[in-house]
Amino acid sequence: MTDESTRSASAVSRRTALAGLGAGGLGLALAPTARQASAQDATPPAVAGHPQVGVWMIDSGIGRAIAVYAADGSVITALAPSQAGPQGVTFASTQIGTWEPTGERTAHLTVVQLLSDEAGAYAGSVTVDAYQEVSDDGQSWASGDGSTVTIRDANHMVLAVTSAPAGSAKGVRMAPGLPRFPEGTPEAATPAP
Repeated sequence: MTDESTRSASAVSRRTALAGLGAGGLGLALAPTARQASAQDATPPAVAGHPQVGVWMIDSGIGRAIAVYAADGSVITALAPSQAGPQGVTFASTQIGTWEPTGERTAHLTVVQLLSDEAGAYAGSVTVDAYQEVSDDGQSWASGDGSTVTIRDANHMVLAVTSAPAGSAKGVRMAPGLPRFPEGTPEAATPAP
């Protein structure tokens, strides 16, 4: 084996080992929380019955996404797997975080997305801290004042903080047979039969 192939195999092995340690650490970090949550009473009605709970098709400044707001206060948002930002084009994970009701139809959420470069190395993160208000009919929501997006590099140094104006992100509730893409989707984007 050449030195170069040994280095390459070692780098992959180290990367795999670090990923495994990271996943294991995440599991350990979440395990006590899961035990505590299971020992507590059921989800408070204020969260379980809140109109934010559900699956939403979202349009925002970074494009289309699909989010799941669970009755336990967790939120998962699926976005495009790559994005352009202060570090150029990076590969992005799903956004994962928590949300809580702030009123009868309003909510506050914080989600984090991890970024990697073309070699798979950790390149930083994106944190979205947002406020949303669900419509009277419960079928849509819009972002409220005070929402921010913070981008950090691999050393956790802040590269950019952007304030998102009210209404800059909108969600439409999805349902079986109704993916609810926003109106006005160009026909050119629709695949030909």
